[in-house]
Amino acid sequence: MALLVELSGEQLELASQEAWAAASTLSGGEVEVLFVDHPALVLDAPEVQGRDLALRLGLAHHVSDQAITGPLEVAAELAGSIDIGDAGSFRVRVRKTTSSIEGNDTKLLEANAGTIIQERTGVRVDLEGPDVEVRVMLAQRAHSGLLGGSVDRKAFEARAVRHRPFSQPVSIHPKFARAMVNLARVPLGGVILDPFCGTGGMLMEAAMLGYLPWGTDYDPRMVEGSLENLSSMGLEARLDVADVADAIDARDLRPDAIVTDPPYGRSTSVHGSDPEGVLEKMYSMAADALPKRGRLVVCLPSKKMLPSERGPFKLESIDSIRVHRSLTRHICVLIN
Repeated sequence: MALLVELSGEQLELASQEAWAAASTLSGGEVEVLFVDHPALVLDAPEVQGRDLALRLGLAHHVSDQAITGPLEVAAELAGSIDIGDAGSFRVRVRKTTSSIEGNDTKLLEANAGTIIQERTGVRVDLEGPDVEVRVMLAQRAHSGLLGGSVDRKAFEARAVRHRPFSQPVSIHPKFARAMVNLARVPLGGVILDPFCGTGGMLMEAAMLGYLPWGTDYDPRMVEGSLENLSSMGLEARLDVADVADAIDARDLRPDAIVTDPPYGRSTSVHGSDPEGVLEKMYSMAADALPKRGRLVVCLPSKKMLPSERGPFKLESIDSIRVHRSLTRHICVLIN
């Protein structure tokens, strides 16, 4: 089944990679990208339901099943051909992007597509509480599908660090933490390690996706704070006080992936080393701990902090995100 993913407006390349990675995880193999027409992404994922994919994503709005694509001029006909099954009511919703041809009237298009569906099926239109929703995206091309699921963006904001019982000034936003966990492409139920667990943000997202989260930190306050934050959400994780170099010795476990946002600047002082020293210990530990082709997904303040190309890791992808005006971070995916 082809899926239409409506990406959120920020970090479109990262959002595309997250959606592809999450769909590939659900399918058990790499899915095919049919169209990249930002902010629309169409994936060929026969075994994946839109509802299930939407529940996993952080950087998207909606995911629709039965995705079809065509010229903008036939957008109403595309939407009108969507199979709404045995629904008792429906509505059509159109999202127009800045790249769409000027003059496309979204309300008129919704009405025209609705008329086609109604004449074909005899099912009534319900704009307030329909059984199903037909989605249309207008970018360089027109894309349509039957809404499978929506991303709960408000829930990510509710999990932001400022709302947690235990907080620190600089913590990655939950939507980016979710994207990083998805980029690790760990089989469902696998072990994800964060050796700098901090306030537990990565662990929360990993737990909510059905993984076994394992967090370590050199600072006992962070481990206690992570436990407090996880407990406040009814989540559990393995937690240990350990230096990054000794993280994998804390338990009889081995991670399927490592997903982490290492400390930098002043916060590295608690680890008794400079930032480069802390990262070198992490890279060494990860090379030993990860299985072959296992991924290290790491957020870095500078591309210069990437490991040497002569080392065991191969850079799979890198995306830059602006945290605020003076701080840019780079989400890097490394394969062991």
